[in-house]
Amino acid sequence: MKNTEYTVLIAGRENVGKSSIFNKLINRQKSIVDDFPGVTRDKIYGEAEWMGKKFTLIDTGGLLFNEQDRIKNEVVKIVKAVIKEVDLVLFVVDVVAGIVPEDREVFDFIKKSGTPFVVVANKVDTREKEVNAYEFHNLGVDMVFPVSAAHSYGFDDLLDYITGAIKAQKPSAGDEKITKVAIVGRENVGKSSLFNALVKEERSIVTDIPGTTRDSIDTLIEYEGNKLLLIDTAGVKKRKNIKMKAEEYSIGRAFMNIKRGDMAVLVVDCIDGIMELDKKLLGYAVENLKAIVIVANKWDLIEQSQREALKLTFTEYLRDIAKFVSFAPIVYVSALKSKGLEELLNIVFYVEKQYNSRIKTSLLNKVFQQAIHEKAVFSKRGDIKILYISQVETAPPTFAVFVNKKEKLDVSYMRYLENKLRQSFGFEGSPLKLKIKPKQQQEEK
Repeated sequence: MKNTEYTVLIAGRENVGKSSIFNKLINRQKSIVDDFPGVTRDKIYGEAEWMGKKFTLIDTGGLLFNEQDRIKNEVVKIVKAVIKEVDLVLFVVDVVAGIVPEDREVFDFIKKSGTPFVVVANKVDTREKEVNAYEFHNLGVDMVFPVSAAHSYGFDDLLDYITGAIKAQKPSAGDEKITKVAIVGRENVGKSSLFNALVKEERSIVTDIPGTTRDSIDTLIEYEGNKLLLIDTAGVKKRKNIKMKAEEYSIGRAFMNIKRGDMAVLVVDCIDGIMELDKKLLGYAVENLKAIVIVANKWDLIEQSQREALKLTFTEYLRDIAKFVSFAPIVYVSALKSKGLEELLNIVFYVEKQYNSRIKTSLLNKVFQQAIHEKAVFSKRGDIKILYISQVETAPPTFAVFVNKKEKLDVSYMRYLENKLRQSFGFEGSPLKLKIKPKQQQEEK
């Protein structure tokens, strides 16, 4: 989905520096950059701005034709689908290697699409190499921009050219607050299939080969007037099974995206159940105070007659081995068959509201006084009284519990108070944060 009026696609064969150019143009590290071919496989979207004009940038995997490799064929299909929708293509080549047969194949592919394009000759690391860039005029192109992503050379002219084609844009009245949802999970549980089913397009490559998605993909979706930013992430595997640097980087990206998002949707295989790595992902989401929804995928593999019984068993099993996320709702879906997606979206938006909900102080204290009456607070160091409670933040809901003196409350009593809050106000899928403050601390402020 385009967020701005002008969209630019980066294309080229493998290992010419497309992702480095993408990162340079959006001015941050988003695409994985490594020194071996085939690292970027999916479409990666970013927003770039130059001289007050904004445009959407799309990074793509390296194009290789007539290959037996299924993933490389998927890359070609993805680029073929998107190239007709963009306004400009940056055809990236390598001045060190010069024109190679693969470049000519990519050139023919882009030219056949009919979309306007220019050549971006990368790796012009010295002035002497700049003359090599003009070799690419032999392809029959007029515009060749010599650049060096490594040395930030030549981008002013390229950006001037891109933004020169963009009509004047009205200043934004302010960015809309959109909840970011990170779709996470182990390898091969169906994260990308779920992602694609939700966005209703082949944004991520979906295959049955573990480890296909390495980059994170951001996509804005709208459902019944509500918007979400979905983040598809790489599958997490055990450290002993990590064999490539890019895989290790991707796993770090998965945890980073949990932190970057507002909500974590953990996808698990309903047959395999919850594994140790799933618990680590959930623990990281709780540690970072993110809203949580658990998706039991591949529900189509369960016989219809067994589903209700399995739901009860799976829920009890999850609550038993992951008590720390007992507040998280569980949704049963089939990403492959696009079943259960409406229920999932409804629950995601419901949890979003819970995560951002604010309770009136008068209502809070009515519930709290009842909780204290039912179970008095205990202190080993003398009398301690809970005076009142106030909600101080949302996302996550955060409460200040004011007491008569500076003393920590027992962990079990804090858990009791949290349970009372949940019983009264829901907060399904949302972590809660309670801060104990002595009343004099508030008065001093």
